This record gives sequence, C-alpha cells and structure tokens, in this order.
Amino acid sequence: MRRLAALGLFLLSGGVLAGAVLLAQPGCASTAPVPSAQPPVLIGVSLGLTKGLAAFAKPLREAVRTAEGQINAAGGLLGRTVVFEVQDDESDENAGIVERIANDFVARGAVAVIGPIGSQQVVKTQEIYARGHVIQISPSATSTDLTTIQPSGDRWLYRTTPADDFQGAAVLRFANRTPRGLGVDGGVPSGDGGASSSCTKLAIVQVDNAYGNSMADVIEKNFAKTAGQAIVIRQKVSVDLKDSYADVASKVIALAPQCLALISYDDVAVPFVRDFKADTRYAALEKTGFFFIGTDGVYTDGFLSGGRQNPSDPTSPNVAEGVYGTNPDTQPGTKEYNEFRTLYASYAPLGRKPDGTPQDAPAFSANTFDAAVLIALAIQRAGTSVDREAIRAALLEVATAPGRPYTPAQLGEAFLAVRQGEDIDYKGASGAVDLEPNGNVKSGFIVWEAYRDQNSKKLDYRTVGRFTLEELTDQLK
Repeated sequence: MRRLAALGLFLLSGGVLAGAVLLAQPGCASTAPVPSAQPPVLIGVSLGLTKGLAAFAKPLREAVRTAEGQINAAGGLLGRTVVFEVQDDESDENAGIVERIANDFVARGAVAVIGPIGSQQVVKTQEIYARGHVIQISPSATSTDLTTIQPSGDRWLYRTTPADDFQGAAVLRFANRTPRGLGVDGGVPSGDGGASSSCTKLAIVQVDNAYGNSMADVIEKNFAKTAGQAIVIRQKVSVDLKDSYADVASKVIALAPQCLALISYDDVAVPFVRDFKADTRYAALEKTGFFFIGTDGVYTDGFLSGGRQNPSDPTSPNVAEGVYGTNPDTQPGTKEYNEFRTLYASYAPLGRKPDGTPQDAPAFSANTFDAAVLIALAIQRAGTSVDREAIRAALLEVATAPGRPYTPAQLGEAFLAVRQGEDIDYKGASGAVDLEPNGNVKSGFIVWEAYRDQNSKKLDYRTVGRFTLEELTDQLK
C-alpha cells in the first residue's frame, strides 16, 4: 500500500513545492480553503507496479502524485485533503489480486478508482466497482469489449484513452502507408524491387486476452477490405512470459509476411522480437521491406531497456531498434499538454531532462493526470463524497458540459469556480476528454519508431507520423 498524502508530498522535495507554486496565482491560492482535520477523501489507484506492466505503470504513479499535489495545493476537496492511495495489483490477470484490491477499495469507501491499467484487469473489476457504485476511470485500457460491458444509461466505467477500434485503424492505415510512405528518414531497407507501397501480407501476433483479442479482431475484420491484402497468420501467445518464442517466430517467418502487427506488452515483446530477429531467415525478410507494427503495450521504456544486449549500456545493440508502432496521441503538443508536462517535471524525475528542464511525459501519463483531475472536479462540483449518483452526474458535466474552459495550469481557478457554483469545462492534458455515454473518448494516433540518435547513440522513441481522428474514422468505414 502507498499513501500519497498531501503533507508527505510537501515535505518530500523542492520539486513538489515548485508544483504548488504554479497554483499561486492572484485569486487562487489566497482564496483556497485550508483542508480541515476531517478524514481525507479516499480515491483508489490500482496499478501494476511489479511484474509485466511495471515499466508501463511507474510513470502513471508519478502522474497521480502530480495531480494529488496540485489538488491539495488548491485546497483539497470539500475542505478536506484528498488521498490517492496507490495499490500494486502486480499486473495480475489471473490470480485474483486485482479483484481483491477492488473489493477492498469498495469496502473502505473509496469514492472513485483510477485503473487498473490492462483491459483484462478492467474486465475483471468493472462489475465490482459498478455494484458498489464507485466510478472507475482507466487511463490506458483500450479493449473494444469495454465499450459495451456496461449499459450507457447506467455506467460507472469510463476511460481517458480511446478504444482499440481506433488503434486498429491506425495499424491498418500505417500498414497501407509503410514507413517509406510516411517519409521516415531512410525509409525501410530496400532489397530486390524495394519496399512495396503498402503491406499486402500482414501477420498478427497477439497476447491472448481482452486487449489482444479485441484489437486483432478489428484488424482482421478490416484489413482484407482492400483488394489484394491478406492476413497470413493470426498467432495468439500467452500473456504470461515464455522462455522462448523461437517456434512462434519460425512459423510466422515461414509465411513471408511484409509486416507484423505485434499486439503485446513489453515483457513479451522483447523476447519475441529478439527470437524473431535471431531466425536465420530474418535478414532476407528484412531486405524485402518487412517492418514491425507494435502497439501501445509495446511503447514503453521497458521495451527499450529490456531489448539491450548490455542492460546497463543504453548505447549497446538493441533488438527494439527499427521497430515501429502506434499509440494514442498522449503527447499531443497542445497548450494543455505542455502545461501538464511542466507540472509533471516539477514532481517526477521521469519528466525532467538531465539539465532539469521538462521533457515529454511517458505514454498515458497525461491520461492518468486527466482521470485524477476529472474525479476531483466531479466530487467538488457534486458537493459530496457520499452521493455517488451525484458525483457521476457531475463527472459528465465537468468533462463535457458547456462552461468556462480551464486547463491543467488553472486547477486553482477551476476549483474556485466550482466552489462558487460556476459551470466549467476541463480541457485535458491528453486532449479532449469529452466522455461519451459509453464511457469512451476519441483522439488521434501517432506512429512511433524506436530510433537510435546519431549524436548520443542512445535508443529512444520518435514520432514519425500522425493520423487524425477523421482519418481513422474513414479507415473503419
């Protein structure tokens, strides 16, 4: 268990104090109420801080800490301190840990819960939270199964990231363009005849859970709509790590695909890509223009660090190099995102470059921050931490109703406006957080590449393309 109480945060570091200073604007800090000695408002957080999702989850914990510090600096909720209590669900999909955490949060009166991270984890917990009338917001669970898992008229599950029908569309659109078609520096390697203008022979390798199955379904349903395109194999692998994936790699390579959609998490992706590239036939396949298309579960620091030949040397050969993929545009470069990036850097070492200046926050950090802020604004607007129906109604109001817009750097003003009974419209760090009746949001997607910087010789991610929401919608027609 990890409590992130406001007092502890303010004593931790000067960086946290810097975050608080950002709220000290005229009419904000001076009018923010001092939290009382009443019990804190408890909001649960379920993250896989160990095992398979650990690299993915740790930056999200820092985003929660950032939101908590900012909310308490603005006076807390209903005159009380807010505590986001982070529990490690151990990335569990099978052992019942995530369900035990859910039941514990409900029993102890958590007003709302952020998480879990994985779609299958959300499938296993959503009924527990709905039965307890606890709002659940996942910042990263993308399975299309979650769109209809609760009725739109009585929904307790929401998410601040788009569903996998849009990510599937991004994979399809990238397959039709190829890295060369996106104008990536150097394109893909050219061999006999060079790279084709699109990938017509697609292989799918996916983890066998709600996340992998739903996205693979979207790709399989839509890929062959274009004449001449075919899926040569759809291979499922366990979400639990195996010692070797050489047999799976051999089966796929034998079919000579032009691209491979890898729907996985980083712990499985690293050894699979390693075994795939180690196959003696891979070099010949690469010369034809073959490329990987990873997905959001692969777009983590864990994929980069795990792929190193020398784990302690970021410049060493890395199996992740040259892998492409798609991800929701969680670093959209908007005014709102840049404000969040500055806040995140003041709380989290992950948000700072070596010289101390802000850098892009890891994927889904902004979505996690938005989830925390939306919950807090909803509680304040409802004027209660007990009436769950009122809080749910207020959640939709602060996310979508007409009102004066407020951004991440204006949280002090936003909470003051809510306390004064004004209508507000929170503009999210991750983009529009206009919650739909089915609990979803919509956004564009990026194409990323694991790319070696020619100056530092280190492997990092770079964005090599973007697809708008309109383009992705057209892809699925």
